Amino acid sequence: MIDAGSNQPHFWQVSRDNQTYTELCNALYERELLRLSQLSTEQLLRLPNRLASLPFYIRRAASNILQQNTSLQLDSQNASWYHKQAANCPARKQQADPIDAFYSKYAKPGLIVPVYITHLTHEQIVLDSVDEVDLDGLRLHCNEHGWFSFSGTPLAQENSDKFVLKPAKAIMTAACCGHQWLNGDKKPPRLLSLRELLLASRLNWQNFAKPLPALLA
Repeated sequence: MIDAGSNQPHFWQVSRDNQTYTELCNALYERELLRLSQLSTEQLLRLPNRLASLPFYIRRAASNILQQNTSLQLDSQNASWYHKQAANCPARKQQADPIDAFYSKYAKPGLIVPVYITHLTHEQIVLDSVDEVDLDGLRLHCNEHGWFSFSGTPLAQENSDKFVLKPAKAIMTAACCGHQWLNGDKKPPRLLSLRELLLASRLNWQNFAKPLPALLA
């Protein structure tokens, strides 16, 4: 007979990591199903494929978040990070020349980049990734937000309200925590999309203490 000693774990016991993982998955499912329910008629054709791939990406995001080594605090029940928000958007402190110098050296496919979006008096920083680099034209293409010059300026009417920034700790913190500002005042943070969470969960925060870019792991 097998001795089921008191030190042997029971199958119903849940570790702290397992509980956090479950909370993350539940929050992400709720968020993504709500988002999918709001798709336009034209987007409904892709709904079956999106639903089929949803479990894979949610499990991947939850696992990556648990393994993330960052000073940001995790709210697993809302699948979000939080950190003290700056009084003003940190994007305002960046200038074109340092941005140009950074991307002239480090621009490459797979690089995670912060994109500053301003609409009227509303400001936020979102995450995107580079999928194409044109060295001759001194420009890069972001997967979701289009073409930008190495100095960060938009190159199309469609993204004229956006600006690529140089990755820095304050900038990436604001992006990962969903910080936003309206009329120069802090507003409640937005919830990141699943795509942004996947990008944020793969940042190497140690790179921000060095003259290196934050690359996909």
